[in-house]
Amino acid sequence: MLISRRGFTLVELLVVVAIIALLVSILLPTLGKAKELARHTICLTNVGGQLRAIAMYAMEENDKIPTGPESELMLAPPGYRPRICDVATHRIWIGDTRKTYDAHGVLLEKHLSQPQMLFCPGDNSDEPAKDLLKIQERSSEPAHSSYSYRQLDAREPGTEDAGRCIDDLGVNAQGNRVTALILDMNSRMQIPYMPWYTRVNHKAEKVSVGFAAGHAAIFPNTNDAMTMRSGDEPQLFTRIDEIFEYADSLNP
Repeated sequence: MLISRRGFTLVELLVVVAIIALLVSILLPTLGKAKELARHTICLTNVGGQLRAIAMYAMEENDKIPTGPESELMLAPPGYRPRICDVATHRIWIGDTRKTYDAHGVLLEKHLSQPQMLFCPGDNSDEPAKDLLKIQERSSEPAHSSYSYRQLDAREPGTEDAGRCIDDLGVNAQGNRVTALILDMNSRMQIPYMPWYTRVNHKAEKVSVGFAAGHAAIFPNTNDAMTMRSGDEPQLFTRIDEIFEYADSLNP
């Protein structure tokens, strides 16, 4: 007895392909949103871990937040020489014949057990992999985080150390209480020989902000309010102060 072995017709195959394509078109945006949500969740966890490390540091240092050294910042605009500890930064350490730790580095040395927390999963640059390797190898080359840390804003002579206590960080240039300490590093600036200044997290669409009280939240980056833009290079430190001042206003 002959058994019929009928295969799929071309029309049937095309219908199956069309159904698969339709399902993929429906599922892909959902998967993309799920991945982005996961990146934001990890980012908030990273910021929260840094805030806990800051709190542990403050408990041991008379409530003071960690900062970099008091020496002058050499790579600064002409006529502007603030102390390293007075400017917001995303440096972990300054490469030299001898490493000079910035605030992120101070945390990493004693209170931040997982260096991965210094790198945002939404960072669009290839710097995190390079800098994590530098940490693992204890390299003397400059290293940078995906997050900006406020050490705090540059102050008037004689008041540089005011507002260093985690429970009272003083007021910003707008007269509002300083509350934001950490946020996603978003920069479209182009600085020769400094590729670590050209990077954005989460496409610069949203920003994770960590507050001194210990909580973190995600906010929309409306009109690039928390982004350093091309053309901001000469006013780099002023601009990042403005970003943190804006973040202060978001404190829920």
